[in-house]
Amino acid sequence: MAQWRIRVIVPEAPDGRQVLKSALADVSVTQSRLIPPSADTAETTGEVVVDLGEDDALHDLLRTLHEISPQVFISRVGSPEPAGADPAIRVRKLSIPG
Repeated sequence: MAQWRIRVIVPEAPDGRQVLKSALADVSVTQSRLIPPSADTAETTGEVVVDLGEDDALHDLLRTLHEISPQVFISRVGSPEPAGADPAIRVRKLSIPG
């Protein structure tokens, strides 16, 4: 199962946190935190790490989160090497006629 770190701006409406909680209800959340607004911003930021088994689940979750906020940031947590991949960088010298 792949883990994804997702950061989303949470609406400041009274039910903003509930909307985020509802959006995440169907996925396995392994970490979560809300970053309160600072002096220079009026927005709360939600940061979660989720476990998702299928790419379709990620697509559905991102679509739902984009309904909450136009700012959704995502990164993969601990991207594993593909099976059988050689971590060494292969360099090939090209001959240029001339």
